[in-house]
Amino acid sequence: MRVVKVFISHSTNRDEYGRWVREALCQGLRDRGYEVLVDADGLRSGDEWRPRLYCWLRECSAAVVLLNRAALDSDWVRREADILMWRRSFNGSLLVLPVLVGDVTAEDVREAGFGDLSEVQMTHQVPTTASLKLSPSEAALEILDRFPDLPRHEDDDLVSRWVEDIAAQFAQVWTVDRLPRVGAALGLPERDLSSLVPQSDVSCGFLAAQMLHTHEATRLDKALREISRHMDGSALDHLVHLVLPVWIDPTSARWVLPPGWGRDRHAVVLNVQNPETGAYYLGRAFCMDGSRYCCLTVGTGPCGEEDPESELRNACERAIRSVFGMTSRHALEDAPEQADCHTYLILDAEHCTLEQAAKVVDWLHEKLPWLHVLVIPPQRLEERDERPGGLADMLLLTPPFGADDERLAIRVGRGMLLDWSAARPGGVPWARR
Repeated sequence: MRVVKVFISHSTNRDEYGRWVREALCQGLRDRGYEVLVDADGLRSGDEWRPRLYCWLRECSAAVVLLNRAALDSDWVRREADILMWRRSFNGSLLVLPVLVGDVTAEDVREAGFGDLSEVQMTHQVPTTASLKLSPSEAALEILDRFPDLPRHEDDDLVSRWVEDIAAQFAQVWTVDRLPRVGAALGLPERDLSSLVPQSDVSCGFLAAQMLHTHEATRLDKALREISRHMDGSALDHLVHLVLPVWIDPTSARWVLPPGWGRDRHAVVLNVQNPETGAYYLGRAFCMDGSRYCCLTVGTGPCGEEDPESELRNACERAIRSVFGMTSRHALEDAPEQADCHTYLILDAEHCTLEQAAKVVDWLHEKLPWLHVLVIPPQRLEERDERPGGLADMLLLTPPFGADDERLAIRVGRGMLLDWSAARPGGVPWARR
């Protein structure tokens, strides 16, 4: 049976008390038979640490997040927490254990932008180590007392399966020296490149995990070109579709997941220019598992003297009837909610006003309250901007990239599909699942 891997997220190198707590906790977990993944132990001085950390975040079956003052100010600890919560969205059995260290309070955690962790903390009644009267060993023992026994196998979730699918395609590369070239194109450090054994399970899995790190679309394109003529066309086609959305940051994409998966809204305003980006967001969020979601994209051209709101409603109704095989004899309200498959409608509001888009969303949710809607606004919005109707209560999701980056990524993605994929006419095939 495989040893259970426990990841420790921390920023304790300059916090003597926090470092002692971390060391005592790591030793206690090892004494229980767990494999501890922590950067202070697993990475040698001078190593490029981010590739290894990203593998650990994917491999671990449990994680402890030590929240001292330094961790609250650490962008990387926040990123680690976001990735862990993304995995937990698909796998509720993944243990994520936040621990308050020193004088940090739950309110401090929320104010620092770790709101998801504070919810997990309250749910699991995680103890705090706020009292400095506790010795590090006592604090570690208090954490260990709340640490449940974990099964002796690695958790199976969508993120892990996504990595396995990508690794399976890498294993089909014919020319043995191509995988290190893929790693070089992705920007991996020399030490990781020299340790790659061509076409071994470890090498394929390691590279697959790196593919899920957020990469520029041009870097992905360069990496795939290294193997595009060295593998079967069907395997390359599958690989292209699997990695297309990884230029989208996962910590951002997570917020389009359905209610109960990290948020409580059925609609999001996505601050992008192109509805294709909405499809990329869904692919990233759902780990390219087309059994989990269905995506419709609806918009209208310039309406002239026509009523844009009515045109958009009619376009939405036609799309919904088409995907569910409904005729005019069926009421729109009869469209069935699919079990274990979430239906998303990407509403391109380029040729209408925000007020009109808000009314269409309200109408959609009156007819189909289970429908998830991503609204692409006619122009970029700021948090301070007033939004009409129900749009005011929706999450405004602003991606960490600009309009130029978005246009470049979409252009490169289309080129990859045309060059290497058996893409079908009519749009983005991987988004229409």
